Amino acid sequence: MNEHTTVSAKQLCTLVFLSLAVDMAVRPFTSGGSAGAQIAILAAVLNTAVVSILLLPVLGLLRREAFTTLKGGVTFGSKALLTLSAVLFAAGGAAAMVRSEAFFRYVSDEPMPQLLVYGLFLLVVFYALRCGLESIVRVLGLAAGLFLLSMALMLVSNLGGMHLSNLTFQPFDFPEVLRTAARGFTLPPELPLFCLLSLHANREKRRPLLKTLALLCVFYIGLTFCSEAVLGMKAQLQQQTIHTLSRLGSISVFRRLDALHIAAWMLAELCKVAALAYGVQSALTPLLPHSQRGGKTCGYAVGLLAVLLAVCAGAPPETLRAVLTAGTAVLLACTVVYGCVMEGFYAKKRV
Repeated sequence: MNEHTTVSAKQLCTLVFLSLAVDMAVRPFTSGGSAGAQIAILAAVLNTAVVSILLLPVLGLLRREAFTTLKGGVTFGSKALLTLSAVLFAAGGAAAMVRSEAFFRYVSDEPMPQLLVYGLFLLVVFYALRCGLESIVRVLGLAAGLFLLSMALMLVSNLGGMHLSNLTFQPFDFPEVLRTAARGFTLPPELPLFCLLSLHANREKRRPLLKTLALLCVFYIGLTFCSEAVLGMKAQLQQQTIHTLSRLGSISVFRRLDALHIAAWMLAELCKVAALAYGVQSALTPLLPHSQRGGKTCGYAVGLLAVLLAVCAGAPPETLRAVLTAGTAVLLACTVVYGCVMEGFYAKKRV
């Protein structure tokens, strides 16, 4: 990463919010129905609390400047962490491309060839890496605005179809909430990506990640409530619930606005993949000789992304989610250990 590159806390929070919010619109094609809104909302609140607690040690070490040596990649621990980060971010980007291509094929009357879609994704990502992080976050801010506008337009267009009678009510069942939370629990690669990029963020306020997760939870609650208010129990059987809402809604003489919604969502997916690819580039840069850095790093990042894309293309969505969650958990655990070791090392040097 360019040492002069800086981003603001607001831009990093926008990156995390958009990357995780778009997953609520473009869902993986998993088997089985989802839980009702009453159970799903409680499970989402529980999962948000658990993820926030798991992040507290990493954010505490980040606040105490325990990861500054990661920028140079000179120690064995830093090289191992950066290597694991590069692989995880590339896997996350590849999984996002696989899900996006499947969704685009699902909504298209005449789908494009799979390899062509993947090739276009990789070309756009390569161009984004050549433009730099500042350009990526500027486009990402625009994409976030379009995405939120799409969500607002979709909800407004469905107001006439929302009825409280469509909501399902049942006695409070805490074991079922726990089971639903366990099935839906995930640790996305965007969390360690935030931590890596925040090393180069402006220092005045650069770690409002927990507030962003809380906002994502509220966003999910709103979408889940509105989906069931419109579709009733059928919402639990939909493979792409939000896309179904986009097709049902209508405003005045405007019909079939789902094409505009899809365009906004695919732009958000492109930005997400570009951000993860930049994380790959940032992790690889300190590991390469100085002669190989600069423009060549973009090629290495896209190459690693393409390799993992070939691996992820044939994997079931449940497997991809489980692998990414496990990989993120391992990376966060290793990051905490590394931060504690480095903090203790520098504390001894100051004595």
